[in-house]
Formats: sequence, C-alpha cells, structure tokens
Amino acid sequence: VAELKQLTRDQDSLIRTQTRLVNQLTACLKAYYPVALDLFSKLQQKSTLGFLQAYPTLEIARAASLQEIQQQLKHTRHPHPADTAASIVELLHHPQLQADVVLTRTKSRLMLALVSQLLPLMEQIATYDKEIHTLFLTHEDHAIFESLPRAGQHLAPRLLAEIGDDRQRYQDASSLQALAGTSPVLYQSGMYSKAHRRLGCIKPLRNALYQFAWQSTQSEAWAQDYYQRKRTEGKSHTVAIRGLANVWVRIIFAMWTHRECYQTATFELAQQHHARRAA
Repeated sequence: VAELKQLTRDQDSLIRTQTRLVNQLTACLKAYYPVALDLFSKLQQKSTLGFLQAYPTLEIARAASLQEIQQQLKHTRHPHPADTAASIVELLHHPQLQADVVLTRTKSRLMLALVSQLLPLMEQIATYDKEIHTLFLTHEDHAIFESLPRAGQHLAPRLLAEIGDDRQRYQDASSLQALAGTSPVLYQSGMYSKAHRRLGCIKPLRNALYQFAWQSTQSEAWAQDYYQRKRTEGKSHTVAIRGLANVWVRIIFAMWTHRECYQTATFELAQQHHARRAA
C-alpha cells in the first residue's frame, strides 16, 4: 500500500504539471493560432500535439494538402484520420484574424517548446497508469474498491492507497470522515455557531473522494437524487459533493470493514430500512 500511495501521489503531481502546460499552450494558441483549438477535441493527445509540431502556424497548415494532413494523423494513430483531416482543412480555410509576423514567430516557438515538454510527460503519465494498475491488482482488497461505481482505474487505486488496509487504523466511520475532510467542523463563538469545511485532512484522500462522489452521480440514482436535493436546498456544487462524499465514506468504511463489494440493491434496501425505522 505504501508503494501504491506514493505512485498515485507522484502521478497526481505529474498530472498537475500537465494541466499547467496545457493551460499555457491554450493561452499561447489563443494569441496567434486560435483556430488550432477548434481542430481537435483536446490538446493533451498525441494526434493534436503531432499536428501542431508539423503545422506550427496557420500559414503552414493552410499550405498542406488534405492527403498530407491525413497522413500526419495516421502517423499519430488518430482513430478517424480521413474524416478529421477533411474537417481540419475546412476549418483552416474559414476567414481568420491573423497575428502579425513577429507575434506568430515568437509564439510558435513557445508553442513548440511547450509541446516538446508535454509529449514525454504524457508518456510518463501513461507508464504510471500501467504500474499503478498492476500493483493495485496484486492487493487483496482491490476487488472491494474496484466494485465502486465509476471509480475505474484512476480512482479505485487512489482510494485503496489512501484508506489503506490496516483495519485497526480507524475507530469508526466518523474518524475516517474526519481524516478525509468530508465531515464538517462546528465553529462556535458565544451564541453564534456554524458548520464549515474541515481544513485539516488528508488532501489526496479528500480529492479522490470528491472526484468519486461526482462520478457516482452519473450511474447511481440515489447519489444523483442526493446531489439534486442539496442543490435544490440552495447548496453550492462543492457543498453538495462534500455531503455526498461524506455518505460514501460511511458506505466504503462498511464495505472495507466487512470485506464486501458494493452492490446498489443492498445499499438501497438498507437505506429504505433505515428510513422506516426513523419514521
């Protein structure tokens, strides 16, 4: 678990670096080559970066033939080179506001420098994915976290790594909630009291739980209902997700303690039973 935790945290650091570089690249392209941002669905993919290296300015891109662009896309293993090449040629020849010569020359140089950093970084992140997944599958608790809806290969290893496998570590679910930063802290001064976000927590665990809670709203009806109810009450997106993450911590703690995989039907049945008892 210690190795898995370090690998996932190191990869998160690399992903943050990638995000920073993508943001810089976006700003750079907006300054002199804005149409490039409309040519592909995202910047951080090999086909996009390969295209930018081959055609670093609008003038160079417009001079390329349909066949040349299609061949470039094939070289970077784009899944739909023919259709995408046709779409690119059409977009490139739409009327564009063009940057002056000096701005184009300087910004295209910066763009190539950013791309040269992004390409190897993306490869390293992909290598980390493979190592993390392999290590995750060797752990006896992997099936528990793998069963969480939409946790996938990215979040399941992080939840296992941060929660750990020492069943004596947490006194109860509330102690895990406190460490995860999902349970609120009551601030009180005289007659005034207010619950606010817990600042002292394990931030990588909190981040993984927040991401997972949001993903769960895409597949779990009860999670979507909970989120929408909080939003209807006037809560912000962040507060609603934090509340949902807090519910998930109790569920995950019970699964982890009893070494059981998640089953939607089992949870919904327990939820209904609790509602009847509370009525």
